[in-house]
Amino acid sequence: IDGNFDDWIGKVSAIDSGGPDDERSPSRADISEFRADADSKGLYLLKAWDDTAFGGGQETTSGITLQMPNKQYYRIYTTAQSKSQPPVPLSSLSIQICLDATCAKQKEICSGTGCSNALAGSGTTWKDPFADIRKQAPDCSDKDCGMYDTAVELFIPWDLVGGVPTSGETVFLNFGSYPSGPAQAPKDDAVYGIACQNIQDVWKCFLSKPTAVTLASFHARTESNNALVVVGVAMLVLSVAGLAVGWYTQTRAR
Repeated sequence: IDGNFDDWIGKVSAIDSGGPDDERSPSRADISEFRADADSKGLYLLKAWDDTAFGGGQETTSGITLQMPNKQYYRIYTTAQSKSQPPVPLSSLSIQICLDATCAKQKEICSGTGCSNALAGSGTTWKDPFADIRKQAPDCSDKDCGMYDTAVELFIPWDLVGGVPTSGETVFLNFGSYPSGPAQAPKDDAVYGIACQNIQDVWKCFLSKPTAVTLASFHARTESNNALVVVGVAMLVLSVAGLAVGWYTQTRAR
């Protein structure tokens, strides 16, 4: 976690499929991509805002919603600051526990250096995934505009979010931008989320859809390569088919 992003190559990626500069009001709220990985120590997260610079002393906050296996929800915030070096300092980190699935009410667990063993590294050298696409409404004007994004990589120890998931358990991640701070509803959301599953202490992360945290669980499990999941889905299909046959039979009897 050093702001050098080369070690993120090949990690699962969720790109904001709304397209380049799709969030125009305010444009600084436009997210472009996030990535995730995990191991027995914690979560490794990367999130990027479109274009390299935010002018005029602007700040923009983004959050990752984390659903743990026990159905507990967390929100992990960081803020990009135009006059800060690095652009997304560890001091901007805030980890909240959600009091319900909507995260409408939150309680702070820690912030900044008070988040024990959490790490943050940031820079303006993350390659814009839309660099080769004509931009709709560029919100920066320097020579690198549209080529690179502001990004932050984070390490979040499991201890800060409820403990290490056991083998067979999955965590789900969804990403949104909160330009005026965490109290505001998401301004821009990634279409896909990312799920990370512990399979006998080997972690696998993969795309998950839909992104609504309360709906992501079933879909992500069906996309994993877990034989037990396949059996479970098959049983669910058979159960639904059985109910349909029973309903049809009762309808015919009437």
